Order: sequence, then C-alpha cells, then structure tokens
Amino acid sequence: MSMGQTMITAAFFTLLILSAISVNRMLIESAETDYKTEAYAQAIGIAQELMNEATKKKFDENAVSPGPQRTSAFTVSSRLGPDGSGEAISPWPDHPLYQSPTKYDDVDDYHGYRRTANGSTMSGFEASAQVYYVMETSPHTRTTSRTYMKRIDVKVRHDRYLDSLKISRFVTY
Repeated sequence: MSMGQTMITAAFFTLLILSAISVNRMLIESAETDYKTEAYAQAIGIAQELMNEATKKKFDENAVSPGPQRTSAFTVSSRLGPDGSGEAISPWPDHPLYQSPTKYDDVDDYHGYRRTANGSTMSGFEASAQVYYVMETSPHTRTTSRTYMKRIDVKVRHDRYLDSLKISRFVTY
C-alpha cells in the first residue's frame, strides 16, 4: 500500500468517525427535545391538578356563605397560608398520596405550598403555589389589602427537563 492510499484511507476513516459523531449528536439532541416536550405536557397536567384542587376550596377561612361579608373579616395578607389548626403537612414538601386535599380548607392555605409529583412517564416534578390578594379593578396587581379577589399561581418545574411552567387563576368571593 502506498503512502497516498494510506492517507486517503485515514482521511476516509476520519470522515466516517466525524459523520458518526454528528449523527449521534443529532439523535441525542432530538431525544432531549422529545423529553422536554413530554415534560412540558406532563407539567401542564400536574399544574392543572393542583390548581383544580386548590380552587375547589372556599375563598377564605373566615368566609361565610351565603351572603355578603366585609373584606375586613378575611385573612390578613401577611397570614395567608396554612393556619395552625391541623393544616401542617409533614414531611415537607408534600408527597403522593397528598395530604393537602384533606388538611386544607380554603384557597389561601395553598400559599407557599410545595409538592413533589410524578407524571405518567416522568418523575421528579416540583409543584408550588402562591396565593395573594389582587385589586378587583386591576387583577394583575398584587395588594396587601384584603379584597374580594385572590390570585393563585401554580408553578411546576423539573430539574432536568423544565425550568418552569406557570398557570394562574383568579378566585373571587
């Protein structure tokens, strides 16, 4: 074999190896994209499940039904979250089977709430919720005043595949 043939053969193998590496990289990136898409879809379901659970609860610990009530009777904004009457969840964050459906009785108990969740094919999601009063005339504006409207934000993330997904809903008295 001549020196020229050896160099051509070496160049061919180099190109073959580079092609294989390139194809492998494309396959890995494609799989990564598929996993991220799947994580996003499962995060939506996890967020919606937590949102539905929280918004089925009554508006406020002190809310009376039926009939009108003054906002001054509602929970002070600095005290939103679980109160001391058996609403503590342990261990923290909440794990399946979740304690929150039976321990929490109003929407603002979910302020600061966190749970770990598993999707249908992925595990390791972290869901959290924040609840706060908003202005009735400008519902995207937080307020420390008690109002007839609260907003709940539910965020879901996954350490590897999803930075953060957030859904929000307004709850009124």
